[in-house]
Amino acid sequence: MKDWGLFADLHTHTCHSDGHAAITGNAAAARDRGLKQVAITDHGPGNFGVGMKRPELTLAAMREQINAWNKFEGSPEVLLGIEANVISRDGDLDLPDEVLKGLDVVIASLHPLVRPASLLDGLTLFAPDLLQRLTKFRSRRLRNANTKAMIEAVSRHPVSFVGHPGLWIDIDTRELAKACAKRDTALEINCSHASELEGYVKAALPAGVDFVINSDAHTPEVVGRLEPGIALAQRLRIPAERIRNAYVRE
Repeated sequence: MKDWGLFADLHTHTCHSDGHAAITGNAAAARDRGLKQVAITDHGPGNFGVGMKRPELTLAAMREQINAWNKFEGSPEVLLGIEANVISRDGDLDLPDEVLKGLDVVIASLHPLVRPASLLDGLTLFAPDLLQRLTKFRSRRLRNANTKAMIEAVSRHPVSFVGHPGLWIDIDTRELAKACAKRDTALEINCSHASELEGYVKAALPAGVDFVINSDAHTPEVVGRLEPGIALAQRLRIPAERIRNAYVRE
């Protein structure tokens, strides 16, 4: 296999959600680790307790800070994104498409602790998912509902990649991977949870879907720490051509 490395970390959090640094802190950490790009992808407003407040105003202010960094510092290039939440069985996200289309990176994630789009979604999807997480209970009907919600989200919205697929919430990875491959949407290899996600990555491989390897950093110290994902990709013999933030070394 070709010798390859990673030029970008496209999933990091700052103080605008549940991270612990300013945008410049993550950017400086990415620069120190030799990255060419880093994305700031704070949680969408649907996350209980940690979601972005006043998202449209906050994103506009973040864009100004990012533009200033890119103009005066130059490297790494900082991208503005969001980790949007799936909030319904029909794949609704917690930000409208007109906002998402103005961002550089859109992650769609299925988290258990979000504000659902409706009471019905809460009772039939998120409450059972939370119960499943607490009790390890498994339900084919719930698995199908989770999978449908993720596939609908990818199909309906401008999603760059799916965040940590299969973490915490049971989904049919093969079906999601097929849908992502059709939409040219990647699946994430999340370095903060790499040991937990190996089975999901292995299940997704036959669909021909692409991947992206990210840190999911919540502190600058973790930005660019991509070794667990690289090790997993190499162990599963994923070619560099299927990893969107990879480059082949000369």
